[in-house]
Amino acid sequence: MANFGGIVEEDIPRLISVGQTVYDQHGKRVGSVDMVYHNTDYVKVHARPLPEKRDDPLGEKYFYVPYRLITNIDPREMYLSVSRDELDRDCVNPPARSTVVVDGAGGEVAITTEPSGVTGAPIVVERVKIDRLKNRIAVGDRVYTSDLADLGLVKKYDAVTGWMLVERGAPWDKRDLMIPITIVEDVNRENKQVFLVTSQADLQRMPLLEPADVVFMEAAAREDI
Repeated sequence: MANFGGIVEEDIPRLISVGQTVYDQHGKRVGSVDMVYHNTDYVKVHARPLPEKRDDPLGEKYFYVPYRLITNIDPREMYLSVSRDELDRDCVNPPARSTVVVDGAGGEVAITTEPSGVTGAPIVVERVKIDRLKNRIAVGDRVYTSDLADLGLVKKYDAVTGWMLVERGAPWDKRDLMIPITIVEDVNRENKQVFLVTSQADLQRMPLLEPADVVFMEAAAREDI
């Protein structure tokens, strides 16, 4: 049973609520609770803009705060053990996720984990049967990360190899991106949307392949005919 500044771990989920005001270790207001992730022990905080960025349309920010940083909490307020500068440095991205593929009874299963906000131990956040998704992805689908960053449209897809070639839509980044089906969480066929289990920051950390490094088996098979 963990204890944070006199708070018993089991009490935290009961005391956290959306809308609570969040303060840093110096008593400065950080923002308010936007979402609570009880399964992984994190709270998402909608940050209050810094004075110099109040008129900046891009100044909106969220912090992903692990429970272990909470020192005091009541129904209206939450206090943290770190400063706003430390939150800006360490908590601007969702908890890092990693995915491994294992053999299951019904075929390959992609298991995604992220570290606990209390102990740091890996917690399973998603199990996906790969074969269930393979035939649901199509060219033209729009791809989103777990933090809802729009990556662009599927330009090419091969159900044999399980790779998608995504054409970036951002004007500042026109590079095509190769994404494996192993990090897909779900596909909405009605709205032509593909959702990944990983965040934008996770993708930047992953050793993703360049388009030239991937052979599209279905296309190669058609060329051989």
